[in-house]
Amino acid sequence: MRHTRTALAAGFAALIVPATIDAQDHRFGAGYNAGAVWFSPLNPDAQQVGVETVSDIELAPGWVAGLQFENWFGSGRAGGRIGAAFTTRNLSIPGEDDRDVDVWMLDAAFMLRLLGPHRLNVVAPYIVGGAGLVGYGLRSDVETHIPAGAVYDGDNDARFAPMGGIGFDILTGWRWDDEPIGIRIEATDHVMLESPFRDIETGDRLGMIHNVRITLGLFTGFGVLR
Repeated sequence: MRHTRTALAAGFAALIVPATIDAQDHRFGAGYNAGAVWFSPLNPDAQQVGVETVSDIELAPGWVAGLQFENWFGSGRAGGRIGAAFTTRNLSIPGEDDRDVDVWMLDAAFMLRLLGPHRLNVVAPYIVGGAGLVGYGLRSDVETHIPAGAVYDGDNDARFAPMGGIGFDILTGWRWDDEPIGIRIEATDHVMLESPFRDIETGDRLGMIHNVRITLGLFTGFGVLR
């Protein structure tokens, strides 16, 4: 029995060790992902004289899809990446008919593995932080939304958004064109520092908007660090 257990353990190690070491030792990586996205109200802190509570301008939560390209440096503990995400969401403005808008996010970020690349690290956690742009695909018309205590001045430009998050790479042993394939689970938040809407009373830009994504994806590595 002891010899059987030893043989099984050796066989298991033989299966996973080559896959884990070469999957973590890639210099470049590319992948795609899909998941769910949630938005905080687009008119945070809006106020209106004579109204105790204003109504929220909201984007409905739902699906999101994205792409990522990364480059790991040195020993593979730190790296950089660029990412993009897209979704079409229902926009609800009090007193108006709902409509669909195209939401997109772009970012450039720094990645840091919490564990260095090692042949026994089948799960590789990491943190990510950077900055980018978020756009909500709003119309270019000037609009006043009295129930929401907000004014939209027609400025449909994308807005600056620092981002941060945490993720886990799970090394599968799968291969595509002889390159390793892994599963990536990630949660991030793009924080738009200023809303595209202005306060109806003061005319000042309203506050921060959170754009939270939780995604599951596949990535492949190529190029060897050493």
